[in-house]
Amino acid sequence: MDIGNKIKTYRKIQNLSQEELARKVYVSRQTVSNWETNKRYPDIQNILLLSVLFDVSVDELIRGDLEAMKAKLSNKKVSRAMATYTAIMLIATLIGAISIGTVFYFEESTTVIFVPISCFAIMLLSSFKLERLKNSQDLKTFSEIVAFVGGSDVEKQRTKRVLGKDKIQKAIIMIEFAAAFSLISLISIFLFGYFK
Repeated sequence: MDIGNKIKTYRKIQNLSQEELARKVYVSRQTVSNWETNKRYPDIQNILLLSVLFDVSVDELIRGDLEAMKAKLSNKKVSRAMATYTAIMLIATLIGAISIGTVFYFEESTTVIFVPISCFAIMLLSSFKLERLKNSQDLKTFSEIVAFVGGSDVEKQRTKRVLGKDKIQKAIIMIEFAAAFSLISLISIFLFGYFK
């Protein structure tokens, strides 16, 4: 983003220190420093104050940054959606695995089977949504997903892709997931059987 350089340039034109600029726009000196180093982006109120203070239009101040801002906001929405679907998938899986024990505990009741079936349906739907989001952002490896969610440089991680290794990692994650699910299910069956 370019706004950090513009703020720094206009601040120097006005002969202001970071501390002086901070006082004029009612923020801390660290906030101004973060703007100038592009660690943070000023909110709309601060952009308006800066444009008045520097006597430039808002368009002049943020030109070139709008696309970057849109991409960042879009990434945040996708990241939030990914976190939500992951949480739903994991919770549904956990409840589904635990509820398998209830099927054995209440074996005379046919309606109890709908709990794990519903959980598995929710888990599958969430995993499909999650996979669609990953594909929309071209996220193939675990390190790319972590970088994307953390707001780091995904392109750097994409250059490290090794196609065969990526498939092996995906298979290992699936095997670990299935093993954890099986273990929780067996513990649930044992516990519900023990207290029957």
